[in-house]
Amino acid sequence: MTTTERRLSLDVEPAVNSTVVMMTVLAVALDRGVVAFVDVLQLSLGPLVATFAAHLFATTLKAVHAGHTLPSGRRLLALTGHAAQYLLPALLPLTVVAVVAATGFAGMQGPEESAHIVIDLSWVGLVVLGAVGGWRALRRWWGALLGAVGAFGVGLVVVLLRIVLEH
Repeated sequence: MTTTERRLSLDVEPAVNSTVVMMTVLAVALDRGVVAFVDVLQLSLGPLVATFAAHLFATTLKAVHAGHTLPSGRRLLALTGHAAQYLLPALLPLTVVAVVAATGFAGMQGPEESAHIVIDLSWVGLVVLGAVGGWRALRRWWGALLGAVGAFGVGLVVVLLRIVLEH
């Protein structure tokens, strides 16, 4: 029985990939201007949906190649469940944009501010994901620390990209 056929457990890899993709797209979009809350949602969700679809397609092709037949409904459901994890980082921008748009949280009423909040919170989430991944890999506190530091570095690249684009 493969990993995807067992009970679905959260995987750090899809969450890290999707978070970095979302942060990067938002960083580039901020340079070009974000004029509406719907822009933030489209720029956050679009890449995640595309990544989900691409991953599902690729893993389905891999399953067909491995078994030389179409995957069973159960196997396809398991592959879809695993690929759906690429959509989990979408919960953050949906929540942030809804709160900022509805309440003007902390005086922030513009979509650009909500995009900045999504990027910053995603960076924090990336560090947590790195720590979880490091812990799972090494089962030591220093593994979690190494994972967190590595994820911080990846997030730093995205933030530096944003700074370079803004100036």
